[in-house]
Amino acid sequence: MWKLKYEMSPELRNNELTNRPIQVAASTFGQLFVHSKLTRRGVSLLSVVLLLGCSGSEENPDWAKRAPASGTVLYQGKPIEGAIVTFANNAAQAAATGVTDSAGHFDLTTYTDRDGAVPGQQVVSIRKVDVIDKAPQDADLSAGGMGPPPEVHWVIPQKYSIADQSGLTAEVTEAGPNDFTFDLK
Repeated sequence: MWKLKYEMSPELRNNELTNRPIQVAASTFGQLFVHSKLTRRGVSLLSVVLLLGCSGSEENPDWAKRAPASGTVLYQGKPIEGAIVTFANNAAQAAATGVTDSAGHFDLTTYTDRDGAVPGQQVVSIRKVDVIDKAPQDADLSAGGMGPPPEVHWVIPQKYSIADQSGLTAEVTEAGPNDFTFDLK
């Protein structure tokens, strides 16, 4: 691990929980981590926040009602794995997403895992890209060096990734069955 030199305003220079300086470090993978020694009070507060934030799949009364929704994505008749599917219900201002498996199947999630989509008319977008890193294997980019930009290859045509240009729609109903097939060309 190596240390980064950084400039920080005096207001941000101290950790709010402990009033101790923050040390920023980065791994060779470029992931940033913030390290600080927390007091018992800070650790307790952090624990409570994490427990509340991860309290399971309890239903929030403010959440819109959802209906189970799933489907399949095909491109030129073949299932597409790893495509991101988004259903946007503009009237309800809600969106549900899913990722396709090796059979092209997806289950939609709005608030909790596989809880479906808010019923109503949906505008659908589907995106699948492969990102190819063009940096040489032995390149040292850790000191702020820049390699060539990655190459983005659209596995399915880019137009399907833009909801208002995809031409894809769906109607999710409370009664269901809400199983949709998108055979993209």
